[in-house]
Amino acid sequence: MNDGGQRAAWEHLYAAQARPWRGAADLDMTCLPAGTAVLDLGCGNGKTAAALLEHGCRTTGADWSVAAVASCRQRFGGRAEFVIADAARLPFADQTFGAVTAVHLFEHLEDAAAAQAAGEIYRVLVSGGLCLFRSFAAGDMRDDGRPAAVRNGIRYVYRTEADCRRLFSAFETVALSTKCEPTRFGTVRVRVEGLFRRPV
Repeated sequence: MNDGGQRAAWEHLYAAQARPWRGAADLDMTCLPAGTAVLDLGCGNGKTAAALLEHGCRTTGADWSVAAVASCRQRFGGRAEFVIADAARLPFADQTFGAVTAVHLFEHLEDAAAAQAAGEIYRVLVSGGLCLFRSFAAGDMRDDGRPAAVRNGIRYVYRTEADCRRLFSAFETVALSTKCEPTRFGTVRVRVEGLFRRPV
């Protein structure tokens, strides 16, 4: 499916249900001092942005869905800035942010776009800046043994730790691991979590 079809699917999702994901983000943000300027890339309904604000970060959210950004602006008011942007072509100056969160974004990007997005994260981070990364991974209950699939018009790409390390090869890898979380339905959610640093 082309990007136009992907965009339409995301707009439909957010227009039909402005807050499709519930709860607060459970990222460990202790590595981010209060006051850090953070870009929440692929902000969606603002789940991670809410946690960043609670942690005291100066938060900017970016998503390519007009409906998602509108929802966040309404939900958060002036507490954070939200912009419509493609992760592969960010409208921010070099070295703008002390950290970037990329939570369940990269699983929706094909390899070329994922590489571009990783390059953009590198560009907008200050030297020594951090990227907190999470993505559903190979072996997840929904991957059906395939590395990629489209469900409800939305692309899913299931990568391994090695794949993610290659995507972020320009960064220092602070931490990278695969987490397996059993569900109450007897299935297992598998995700890769990483902390990457732009070299000083």
